[in-house]
Amino acid sequence: MTCVRRWLTAFALALPLLAAGCGVQAGPRVLAPSVEPGMLRAAVTPAETEILLLETFPVQVRLSVAGDFPNPCAHLGWSVSPGDDQGRIEVALYADQPTGTACIQLLATYAETIPLGTFESGSYGVFVNGQQVEEFVLP
Repeated sequence: MTCVRRWLTAFALALPLLAAGCGVQAGPRVLAPSVEPGMLRAAVTPAETEILLLETFPVQVRLSVAGDFPNPCAHLGWSVSPGDDQGRIEVALYADQPTGTACIQLLATYAETIPLGTFESGSYGVFVNGQQVEEFVLP
């Protein structure tokens, strides 16, 4: 009975990973070696993006991304470079996936909100892996 309970617990913990995912571009571009051995890091292009402006001062800005992974073994990750003097906010969006593990080829959708920082005024462009996906202006 304990073995069955452990299996069910592991399945329940893994289920959200099946629902988490991201659209990896065809012919994924490797961004950088993964920190963990046995993992592959590939650039991700989201199917949908949206800017969220929170009603605070200074304004907190978030980027909502959604898409599909080609399988449920991939995990979404990102890094954000704050707005520069040209108002360019760079987001590196990627998927880490184990290389030595068999994984079912089944689409796994994801939706994630990425904090971009706080801003007082200006015009900003949001770039994901070098491609502009959104822009916003604060008076």
